[in-house]
Amino acid sequence: MVARESSFNPNAKNSKSTARGLFQFLDGTRKSYGGNSVNWNDPTQQALAGVQYIKDRYGTPEKALAFWDKNKWY
Repeated sequence: MVARESSFNPNAKNSKSTARGLFQFLDGTRKSYGGNSVNWNDPTQQALAGVQYIKDRYGTPEKALAFWDKNKWY
C-alpha cells in the first residue's frame, strides 16, 4: 500500500489534498494519530502511525490491502 500511495517517499505530497507522507495521511488523520507529538518528517514515526491506523480501521494489513484493491484508496 505504501508503494501505491507514496512510492516509499516519506516526503510525498498530494497536490489535490492535504495527503502527504508514506501513508498519505490527511491533516485530520495526522491529528488523530499523534498530531504534533509525531515527527512527520521521520519515516519510522510515519510507519508506526500508519500501522496503527491500519490496525484500527481494518484489523490487518491484508484486509487493508483488499480494501485498497477494490476501491483504489484506503
